[in-house]
Amino acid sequence: MGLGLTILVLVILYFTVDIGSVKVWIARAGVWGPLVFILLKVSTIVIAPLSGSPLYPLVGLLFGFWPGFLYVLIGDFIGYSIAFWISRIFGKKIVARFISGKEEGILAKIIHHASTPKGFFHACLTLFGMPELLCYGAGLTRLSYWRFITTLTPITAIGSALFVFVGSILAPGAQSILIGFGLPAIGVLAMLIGGTLFSKSVLKEESI
Repeated sequence: MGLGLTILVLVILYFTVDIGSVKVWIARAGVWGPLVFILLKVSTIVIAPLSGSPLYPLVGLLFGFWPGFLYVLIGDFIGYSIAFWISRIFGKKIVARFISGKEEGILAKIIHHASTPKGFFHACLTLFGMPELLCYGAGLTRLSYWRFITTLTPITAIGSALFVFVGSILAPGAQSILIGFGLPAIGVLAMLIGGTLFSKSVLKEESI
């Protein structure tokens, strides 16, 4: 719902605000424009209650698909790494300060079922919409950092590319329509496969 409302707001802004002038202003800001966005993206990972979904279409609208997608990847990589190491170094008591009470139950399931590379992969396919919980959960297991980052980053990148694309199609010179149709199909397929595998894993362990 939040993402849908964000897209609606972006469409309204597109027809009421001179997006070209905004882009010129951002261009004049130089490196500070992308840097501010990257820092905002990092904060939405480290501070779990903050939702980063509005940033994806917004960066696509203001920077275009490929630059925006690159900034998202950088912000996510830094945010994932920080959240993982906060969890790994300081433990669960500190993690509890960065997530909401409603998310503690999901975090517990991630810790229990994602302590192995296979389990974490299944969790990522199912819960890629909550990367902050995956990061904190992985940090509380024995999963290595490199296994964690090389599993989570490619999976979430697919969803990120889709949402950045949504914003980029509102800008002149929109990307190929194949991106718009291909990425949603991949995302839905990954979610269905991951959800099935993760659910089977949970049911199997609960029956033991």
